[in-house]
Amino acid sequence: MQEEKSNQLFYQYKDSVPGDRAAQLKGMLDAAPDSCYNTLATVKTHSPVVILIISIFLGGLGIDRFMLGDIGLGVCKLLFGWVTGGIWWLVDIFLTYRRAKVKNFENIAAALRAATPPPMQAPPPVQR
Repeated sequence: MQEEKSNQLFYQYKDSVPGDRAAQLKGMLDAAPDSCYNTLATVKTHSPVVILIISIFLGGLGIDRFMLGDIGLGVCKLLFGWVTGGIWWLVDIFLTYRRAKVKNFENIAAALRAATPPPMQAPPPVQR
């Protein structure tokens, strides 16, 4: 991908992915073909700050987990979170913030894999 397009996408997503995977994201964007730009520019990501705020105020009901797509954990947290006396809610504040960033990276990587055409393979040799 052209460097300016790659940099634009990187700066768009750098705060939405884990810091330890930022270099990997940059490498993936640099190696992507230009035809992937429009697809990558419209990848749906969750704002980690919004997830953090929702986790603080509505996390006891499991809303944060539902938003991230962790339906099973959301239901468990909704039904059994009171058993932990609020400890699950408190720990989950930090876990969902990190989970939002990991989920964003996975969504970007999946969109990149889907938009990148497979490499051309040589036809199998003809047997005589």
